[in-house]
Amino acid sequence: MQQTDAPKISQSIAAKLGWPILIGSALTVLFYGAIHFGVIPQHSLLRYVTAHPVEYAEVGMFMVGVAALLLKAGQLVGEFRSLSQVDLPPQENGRNKIEHAPALLECLYQLPESLHPTLLFQRLSKGLRHVHASQTAAGLQDEMKYLADIDQEKCEHDYSMVRIVIWATPMLGFLGTVIGITLALGNLSPEALVNEPKVAMESLLQGLSVAFDTTALALTLSIGLMFAQFVVGRIESEILSSVDQLAADELTARFETEGSATDPSVLAVKKMAERTIQTTQDLVVRQTELWRDTVSTAHQHWQRLLTTSTDQMETALHNALSESLKTHAEALASAQQHSMQQSSEQLNGVIDALYQVSSSIHSQHEQMTEQGTILLKVVEATGEVASLEESLNRNLASLAGKQHFEETVQSLAATIHLLNSRMSGTGHNAVQLDRKDKGQAA
Repeated sequence: MQQTDAPKISQSIAAKLGWPILIGSALTVLFYGAIHFGVIPQHSLLRYVTAHPVEYAEVGMFMVGVAALLLKAGQLVGEFRSLSQVDLPPQENGRNKIEHAPALLECLYQLPESLHPTLLFQRLSKGLRHVHASQTAAGLQDEMKYLADIDQEKCEHDYSMVRIVIWATPMLGFLGTVIGITLALGNLSPEALVNEPKVAMESLLQGLSVAFDTTALALTLSIGLMFAQFVVGRIESEILSSVDQLAADELTARFETEGSATDPSVLAVKKMAERTIQTTQDLVVRQTELWRDTVSTAHQHWQRLLTTSTDQMETALHNALSESLKTHAEALASAQQHSMQQSSEQLNGVIDALYQVSSSIHSQHEQMTEQGTILLKVVEATGEVASLEESLNRNLASLAGKQHFEETVQSLAATIHLLNSRMSGTGHNAVQLDRKDKGQAA
């Protein structure tokens, strides 16, 4: 903590003492350099700043005061700009809860870093930190008033350098007056008054003019610094009032307030209830996590069992199917071999049958050839029978009118019998002739 605060203390000392003195010294050197090199034309008024070393000191003190006021004016310009740039997110749905303070503080610190040292930024950040630390907004108004008083005191301390200059400048003027009168009276002698009264009076008047010039310059510079301090201070007071108003508008009505100085039990009861609710929520969340872990463990266990059972079942099915397929393959192979044997035997039987059929067909072919020859003979015999039938018909026609018809029929029957016996010798059916009715023969 000490290492962190040491740079801040050094920067504060440099800002309040070092820079005003350094800038004031530079302005004094520039002013007298401009007079020495003729940048500022010669004038009778320059005797008030160049006639005595005390006047140089008075001008230097005045420049230091002017530098302090210029630095303060520059700071006020930044403060005035921050009034329109530093703000918090707008409120939504009434007042915010105390738990929103860290989020608002984070939003505030997202603003540019050049706005962080400003009064409004510091006021809002300190107010939010107070709400977050105390977990209540009941004392926020008193805290804001306390911060406003601290800022007012800081602003008063910022004018310490200017006040010292305003106080010390007339003292230097009076010192110059005393030195001038002392020198004037010291240079005045009775002999000079008697012998050269005019020269003595001129020397006395010159010493007195230096004495009164230093006093007049000191009073003039002090009045100028006092007026400038009043203007800057008035501007800063207006800025502080604006900061107080904006900070109160942003924070006082933003958060929920429970309890007060007269009834602090409300806040205590609320905190107890909130802690009870939070503890219950934590227990519910923890129990939910335990259940989730238990269910997840059981699920993983069942998953492992299912995986193991699946692997075992796959192995058993694989083995059983392998054995079954092997047995089935052997049975198929034996059945195929037996079927092939039966097919071979049947094929051999069919081949034998075909051979026998072929032999029978060959024999039948020979028989048919023989029958064809016999048929040719039969055809020839049929031709002979036809010629015989014609001769018979002629004979019958010639014998139709004769009386010896029965004898003729007997002769014809004998002829037919002879023909049948001849045809039966060749293996064919006998030729039968229908007997004609006697009436037809007649």
